[in-house]
Amino acid sequence: MIANATEHYVLKCMDCSFERHIPRSTTLPSVAFSVDVAKVKMACVYGGGAFTVTLGVHEFFTIATVPESGQVLHASIGDNIKPLHEHMLSHCDPLFLVIRQSRSQTTHEYKKQPEGNTYVRFSRDQGVDVVGNIDVSKAEIPGVS
Repeated sequence: MIANATEHYVLKCMDCSFERHIPRSTTLPSVAFSVDVAKVKMACVYGGGAFTVTLGVHEFFTIATVPESGQVLHASIGDNIKPLHEHMLSHCDPLFLVIRQSRSQTTHEYKKQPEGNTYVRFSRDQGVDVVGNIDVSKAEIPGVS
């Protein structure tokens, strides 16, 4: 299922009727935005491949194509992570954002349980805990970066 020129994607919450519309894969002057439908993951590639930022949400959302609607959709991780984060935290508290980093990439993946040794734990009652060595300047961490 790949969105064609007259479609875009919608992320559908597995626990309720919440939806988040995201653009189909597109290339802009400063970034290439793509969607991996099988992994329910968005990616932004900056500087012609110099740096990649991804966001995976497969534990919380399914994905489908829908006809274009004239909505303004944001082809960035930062603009999409904020509303998705708030919604996931409403269902899962604590919520974990697993972060993996290299020189040319930062991957973000939301999970219901911690995984690995670099993650951020979010809780409405206990706040935000950053675990491990995370370069916050190269990551999208709601409430931190």
